[in-house]
Amino acid sequence: MQPLRFFDCNCVVGDSRNRSYGVNYNLKNLLYKMDLYGIDKALAYHFAAKEYEAKAGNASLAEEIKDTPNLYPVWVVMHHHTDEFYTPPELIELLRQKNIRAVKIYPYTAQFSVEKWNCGELFSALEKNKVLLLIDADQLPVSELHQMLSDYPALNVVLTAVGYRMDRNLQALMKIFPRLYVETYSYKVNDGIEILCEKFGAHRLVFGSGMPVFSGGSAVSMIRYARISDDEKRLIAYENLKNLLGGA
Repeated sequence: MQPLRFFDCNCVVGDSRNRSYGVNYNLKNLLYKMDLYGIDKALAYHFAAKEYEAKAGNASLAEEIKDTPNLYPVWVVMHHHTDEFYTPPELIELLRQKNIRAVKIYPYTAQFSVEKWNCGELFSALEKNKVLLLIDADQLPVSELHQMLSDYPALNVVLTAVGYRMDRNLQALMKIFPRLYVETYSYKVNDGIEILCEKFGAHRLVFGSGMPVFSGGSAVSMIRYARISDDEKRLIAYENLKNLLGGA
């Protein structure tokens, strides 16, 4: 087997107000760890965009990673009703200008509903323009996730930070919604990767590490040592994310 290449869907830069003990938040450390674990490229968002203010954090992200060609920016976005963020047409134009193909939302952290009456214009714009949406599993209840996926069936969604406790709901959601994808690093279910590959296909899994807060070595090892074919490993490690971003 040729050496696996990894394209990480979930890295973060900047300092956090909720610092984890022993975590080095320095950008150079993130790049060092990527090289150490064989991660060629990564999508990255900024802590400030999640924890402070989306527009300011997105601007900080652009400045911090401008000299790192293997890090690709992910904007944290929200609705526009309070004039804190761009209108959907403005957002799409900015994403196009800056060649940003993936965004994240933090509705629980920022305290807003993802229901149609609040985020319908935002999600419709992302869906129409094939922008990849990433969302942590703990950011909204399963019922709201189900409704969101039902309302925007052509929207590609990667569910990140998926823990083992979600598995009994996750498999039903994956069966219903073919454009729902699962990040791998926190999906520590016994034979979980193998089962999802068998039931839904390896194309439904996307490699992510959660670095620098979580271990890139552990995330890489979960794919390297999974009992799946080499072709399936290549899809998960690199090709799936590449393909999802290519349509935007």
